[in-house]
Amino acid sequence: MDSTPRDPAFYVERLKGLLQSSSRAVAFTGAGVSEESGIPTFRGKGGLWDRYPPSLYANPAGLMLLFLVRPSWMAAFFSDILDSLLRAKPNPCHRVIAQWEEEGFIKAVITQNVDDLHSTAGSVNVYELHGNAFRVRCVRCGDREKLARERLLETAKKLNEAPQSRRSLLRLFFDFGGSCRACGGRRRPDVVLFGEGLPQEEWDRALRLATEADLFMVIGTSSLVYPAALLPRIAAESDARIVEINPEPTPVSSLAALRIPFPAGKFFSLFDVS
Repeated sequence: MDSTPRDPAFYVERLKGLLQSSSRAVAFTGAGVSEESGIPTFRGKGGLWDRYPPSLYANPAGLMLLFLVRPSWMAAFFSDILDSLLRAKPNPCHRVIAQWEEEGFIKAVITQNVDDLHSTAGSVNVYELHGNAFRVRCVRCGDREKLARERLLETAKKLNEAPQSRRSLLRLFFDFGGSCRACGGRRRPDVVLFGEGLPQEEWDRALRLATEADLFMVIGTSSLVYPAALLPRIAAESDARIVEINPEPTPVSSLAALRIPFPAGKFFSLFDVS
């Protein structure tokens, strides 16, 4: 593993060589990739959990308590998240990964992010372990539907209106989710909260990709969120070469055949031709 930072061009050439010699490369991305598009991380310094304690804001029970006791706090939390999601645009990391998929260098993207930026950049085979904030899911039958950006803009505008009462929030959430087109059931944002299981189909496919990969690129993730953090280890145990792109060392660093100590967007800008 490379442990001493070098000139970025050194890492560019090393990664190019690994990609060209692989046939089943996979990209695995985390919050550090989205941060460079303006979306705050959850755990990093100044991240969302610094401002919004996860014991309240990251699980169904805590959100229900906020709804009952402090609906304005709940509204501010969702408004903050929606505003950052709606402002965000793909950065060089998203664009280059999409380009590499189109050119046949990588097979798929597994992401822990819910911001839809990989798909917006043009990636096709994207597996979203923690869901997608631009989509709703029926709680009865599981049917999913992508939402128009205008729908989220309208919701963000209403969330910023004061005051926010339980009644106004409840009406807004029902209007946002609407009724399922398949069974008429209630719909909710298609994101995974603490204590909830990952979508089984996405997880099964991610496991298959990790075991079949010959090159597994771990990009912009702390590798601390489980079960997603198991994937690089599964790939390594299946004889994939691990590449880590992250400014700080993580639990995956010791597995890496190549560790690139730069932020993802900055590093991938060296490849970006857009």
